[in-house]
Amino acid sequence: MRYGLSELNWELVFSLVIASAIVAYIGDILGMKLGKKRISLFGMRPKYTSRFITVVTGVSIALVTLFVMAVASDTVRVALFNMKYIQREISNLTAELSKSRSELENLQIDLFKSQAELSEKERQLQKVEKDLAENLDKLRQVEEEVARLNDKARELEADKRKLSDELEEMKKERDNLESQIAELKAQAAELRENLEKVKEERILVLAGELLTQMPIDPASAKDLEIGDAISKLKENARLVLSLRTGLRPEAIDLRIDEGELEDALKQIRESKGRKVIRLEVATNAVVGEKIDCVVSVHDSVKIYASGEVLVSEVFLKPLSEEEAEIELYNLLRQVNLKAQRDGILPDPISGTVGNLEATEFFDAVEKLSNTTPPFKVNVIAATDTYTEGPVRVKIEVD
Repeated sequence: MRYGLSELNWELVFSLVIASAIVAYIGDILGMKLGKKRISLFGMRPKYTSRFITVVTGVSIALVTLFVMAVASDTVRVALFNMKYIQREISNLTAELSKSRSELENLQIDLFKSQAELSEKERQLQKVEKDLAENLDKLRQVEEEVARLNDKARELEADKRKLSDELEEMKKERDNLESQIAELKAQAAELRENLEKVKEERILVLAGELLTQMPIDPASAKDLEIGDAISKLKENARLVLSLRTGLRPEAIDLRIDEGELEDALKQIRESKGRKVIRLEVATNAVVGEKIDCVVSVHDSVKIYASGEVLVSEVFLKPLSEEEAEIELYNLLRQVNLKAQRDGILPDPISGTVGNLEATEFFDAVEKLSNTTPPFKVNVIAATDTYTEGPVRVKIEVD
């Protein structure tokens, strides 16, 4: 490449010429003065001192030239101070360029391979698109099946919630049963304790046992008569226990809480309707112990009139004595359940509302077994029956 004179940096050239001339002039003057004065530097002879100054002047010219060029040109400054670094960078860049060329060649080879693979993939894509088109119907069928399964899942979820609710109910029932079991265990422990006590001594009364009861009409009775009724109730209870144990009535000690007794009397006095007073045993007691009693007051109304049919059943085939006994027993059990539903107070211990004499029962059994079917059996109230009972019945066969 050719450059013209106009391309030269004339300012730099003139600066170098002027700076060199000034340094040479100063060196020459300094050398002449030192030569005339015969000055010796560093122990050298004046001749050698003049030469030394000339050398220093030349070196100074070179240094000044380099300094001016470095100040005036960035290129010269970089070439002076960073030449080795630039050479290393050129070497590294040359190596990287070679490496990049190799990579470019490899990439071109990979490009050719990729184009071949792309053609293969396009062929495979066409095949996949064909398969996809064939599977669209299957996909729609699957979606329909999924929708059906989702509906089924919702139904199962609803069943699950229902089962969960039922499980909660069962847990509650289990908790209730566990509490009942705990109560039964406590009762069993109490019964075992009472049994041990019974083994040691003769038990007189059981907790909850009904000793006696008495109806009172507050409308026609006065306070004095009501108090006498309570006393009469206690006397009847002593008489019942005396007949049971053979003890004298006055030897049997009945104890009633005064506050409880006052509450019972207050209920009777404040009521205008017929009442029944019941005297029940509070706790088990053996012979010789005091018997704690509870007084309870209940409304007393007529439940059944005399001659009222309580239960009836028609039989279409003959009955043997065993069958007649079973059927009659079932009828009496129906009477017992009906009476309790209708409001008859049952015996706290046995749960019954009345009884039938054994002779009457077996007479009825005999009549049922000897009657030709069809026939109808009626269980009829023998007398007017009030809330306190007992239910007295008679059996008629039509």
